[in-house]
Amino acid sequence: MFSGQKFFDDKHFPKGFKRAGCFTIKEARILEESGRAMKALFDGSQEPVKPEEQVFIDEVNGVRTAQSEYARCWLKYLAEINHRHVNYSLCSTTRKSYEERVDSEPLPAEE
Repeated sequence: MFSGQKFFDDKHFPKGFKRAGCFTIKEARILEESGRAMKALFDGSQEPVKPEEQVFIDEVNGVRTAQSEYARCWLKYLAEINHRHVNYSLCSTTRKSYEERVDSEPLPAEE
């Protein structure tokens, strides 16, 4: 299932699949080499020609359990792009700006 052109997703993986940290080297290679064909089969813009392409479509759509490495890789890709990533920081509160600190500080007592 080779598409002839490399597949890139600059929106979700601007540094490439290999440097994303969520795919193995083999999965990144599969996505780069066969990603265009898998995407075309998945969204219906290309009809399956070979029997393994029909098996891929059935596995991705849930008709069969995903056993081929192409289907497992594509499902992992879909899970990554549809997953909402949460960023954690070391500080639980945000720092107050200078104006907020000045406004919230009590005035000094007059004697």
